[in-house]
Amino acid sequence: MAGQSLYRSYFRILYFSRLTLIAFWGCFIYFVVWAIPWLGVGLSKDDYTPQFLVTLIFAGACMLLGLLSATLRAVARQKREALVAWSSLYDEATGTRNRAHFYDRLALDCDRAEKHDSIFAVALLQMGLARPRGQISAELLRQAANHLKNLTRASDLVALIGANEFGVLLAGAHGEMAHTLAEKLCASLAAKLPDSIEANGYAISPTIKVGVAVYGDDGNTPESLFAAARSAFAKEDEDLTTISEAA
Repeated sequence: MAGQSLYRSYFRILYFSRLTLIAFWGCFIYFVVWAIPWLGVGLSKDDYTPQFLVTLIFAGACMLLGLLSATLRAVARQKREALVAWSSLYDEATGTRNRAHFYDRLALDCDRAEKHDSIFAVALLQMGLARPRGQISAELLRQAANHLKNLTRASDLVALIGANEFGVLLAGAHGEMAHTLAEKLCASLAAKLPDSIEANGYAISPTIKVGVAVYGDDGNTPESLFAAARSAFAKEDEDLTTISEAA
């Protein structure tokens, strides 16, 4: 994943920059002690033995290592800035966008829709286990995130907005179209989930719920759209309870 690649690249460059810095100081100390005649410790001005040539080599190595160390530190700083920028937008565990960026994009889309009369919808997909406090594993979340990114369009946005919950911004979706797209995402994701997961010695079936809110129909602010999508979760739970009681 991009985040892991950035981490590895940053720490690799940082490691080599510190090695070159240590080598630089080693060469510098050797050069100061042995190459400056007036210290009375090193070579004389008339000494042109092979040791003097070695000292010249160390002086050249000292300069090159100093330049290399400075270059690597500059690259490491750039990598760190890129890593910080990436972390502010993406969730490290799944590689999707994070909650903060999802909310910012949602607020921006609300403003754009109000000014330019554009349309979009918000779909919340909640994964879980049919057991109290059941938690979906990190690996299963990564698989689900990759599947959702492959299903959605480039204009859509997928983000992990909760422990087991994904948010999807569906650009250009409205009314029945938005609900149909969200149901397809839910059905496709459910088909990718295993039939059962071992947890605490029990075989537990994973579950997935979807809630949809359409801009204009269900709200025109991020807060109202979130509330409408979450109310769809509650309605789905009520429907399932009614069906279970009838059975």
